[in-house]
Amino acid sequence: MSDTISAIYERGVLRLLTPLLLPEQTRVQIQIVTSDAADDGERQRVRQVLLDAGVIHPRTWSEPGPPVSEAQLDAAARALAVAGPLSEEIIAERDER
Repeated sequence: MSDTISAIYERGVLRLLTPLLLPEQTRVQIQIVTSDAADDGERQRVRQVLLDAGVIHPRTWSEPGPPVSEAQLDAAARALAVAGPLSEEIIAERDER
């Protein structure tokens, strides 16, 4: 018997994405083939099935907004500099709880 099964390598272990229909203690040989562009076609097919089933919806793209001027960037940088690092704000908020 020969079959192709997808798996993810995590923390030193191959985790199967689908169960194997094999009796316990069955010995198998594994050939490692990393995913590449071939998976892109499969992803597109899965995406289309999910779209057709209404499980997901297509993204809608809006027109980009006007470009940000150097003056606006400078003003934003100054405003953010006054507030201090965001990490300190998060730590302070956690300490208040």
